[in-house]
Amino acid sequence: RARAPRCAGCSLAITGKYVSAENQTFHKECFVCASCRRPLSGQHSRDGDNLSCQACYERAHPLERCAKCGSAVRGQAMRTRGQTFHAECFTCCSCRREIDGPHFRTDDGAGYLCVGCQPRCSMCNETLGGKSFVRVDGATLHKECFRCCDCSDCIDGGFFEVPKTNPFQNRKERHRCGACHTRSLQQREDVVEARAVAAEDWKKQSDAAKYKLAWRPEIMPCPNQALRDLGVVDVSAHASKGELVCITFDEASGRVGCAPVSAAHAEAAVSLPYLACVLRVLRESRREPQFSLDPKDPHDLSGPFLLKRFYPEWLGGTVVGEVLFQADYALKQLCFGDLRLPGIPSVFDGESSGGRSPRSEPAAARQWFTMRRVGITVTADGALVPHVELGVEARRLTHGPNGYIDAPFTDPNDPTARQAAAVTARFPEVVAQLPVAAQLMQLARATVLAVYLLGRGCKLNDSLLDRYRIPGVPEGSEYSIQIPTLVKDRNQSIVGSKAVDAKGLEINVHRHSRSMRGGVDLAVPGDRKVPTRAVTARLLDPRTRPVPLPLFLPAPSHSAA
Repeated sequence: RARAPRCAGCSLAITGKYVSAENQTFHKECFVCASCRRPLSGQHSRDGDNLSCQACYERAHPLERCAKCGSAVRGQAMRTRGQTFHAECFTCCSCRREIDGPHFRTDDGAGYLCVGCQPRCSMCNETLGGKSFVRVDGATLHKECFRCCDCSDCIDGGFFEVPKTNPFQNRKERHRCGACHTRSLQQREDVVEARAVAAEDWKKQSDAAKYKLAWRPEIMPCPNQALRDLGVVDVSAHASKGELVCITFDEASGRVGCAPVSAAHAEAAVSLPYLACVLRVLRESRREPQFSLDPKDPHDLSGPFLLKRFYPEWLGGTVVGEVLFQADYALKQLCFGDLRLPGIPSVFDGESSGGRSPRSEPAAARQWFTMRRVGITVTADGALVPHVELGVEARRLTHGPNGYIDAPFTDPNDPTARQAAAVTARFPEVVAQLPVAAQLMQLARATVLAVYLLGRGCKLNDSLLDRYRIPGVPEGSEYSIQIPTLVKDRNQSIVGSKAVDAKGLEINVHRHSRSMRGGVDLAVPGDRKVPTRAVTARLLDPRTRPVPLPLFLPAPSHSAA
């Protein structure tokens, strides 16, 4: 008895019948459920240090339920995506066979598919099971199969569908990554822009012929003819030999004359037709010649036409008026890049769309020629050498109640202001390369001479000035006062990072448009007081003597004004 085994239930010696379970020995009457105290027979489970019948154990530890039939799951089970199934309940929703291996959840999440019934990649036709995939426009693809049709890199982020170019071609849809689509769109926009530029160039050529929008050297007045018209026969003979004409002034007598001068002293030469025209303008208008190019409708910068405005009005149709207009028009062509000169940018050069918002109206500005500095050098033999420094000023325009007016402030870094500064800095080069700019310089020099002589008290010969026929353009009364509007457009494609849909990118096409007003103001700075400098050098040939210039009355006596 001392050597008899002990009961695991009551710890007493076992001398009779007993039960062995879980490596322990029990009296038959002690082998009961720890919860309901009923004898254990058949299946039982250990719960900690105690034994429980199956019913009490399942009440204390509920079993998993099959996600399909709802019954408790005992024995072999399938677990996937947080769900548990009886092995016989985990079947393919397509072929109804048990699934024992790789499987794939259906799109609606209601069931699973076996390997044989799984969907396949729309690109490689392999099954999708066990691999990452993406859904694109109704198609399902392996993530590594979703590649850009241009660069072949995997697309991870925004993408764009490549449109079909052939509607009769049955092909799989192709897609581009954001970077490649940007380049493709930019190339397309470049083609559109190139076609627009070509059409614009054709229209400009047509307009240039119709509206005479190019400088015509053949309309330049003949200096020899002007001398003959003024009755200066002696100097006319020299001019016919290719010599130039300069203006002289005798301070003592107040007499204004003219004399031939060699090409070596071209800086002293003056155009007598320009001088005669400027003298008439000063006599009638009490101000120097001016010109502006304004929109026909002051409230609509992009209207179809611009108007030429001459001050005084009768300058329209004269060679002087045409010089003013053509010089201003050439400036606009430089501004828009239609004319190119080294070192002078257009308003679009270096202008990018980054940071810019689409404009609701064209960016408007005006540029005009002005006299920056003037002067007269008087040589020992009385020759007058005019000095002129022309430049370009620019102002941004803003809308006012009566149309567009100068804005209170123009940023020096504004493309129009930078372009005007470049033209001013390189004006001698502009004069050397643009014939009409050289004519504008001649007109400016004649203006300085006219203002200087009138300021010295010289009297005009009104009768001769009235009889002298101001050189005009060939079209005469048919001269067009309006021309097509000078507006320049530029397209730019921009890919933004704003997520607007599942594709993740947004394409914006911004149109930048600029319009330009302009003019020429030949007003002499400094309240018409022309600075004068006397030098001891002589300029005229000693064998020639100045002859009176009939545009001015002879003065028997002269007192300095």
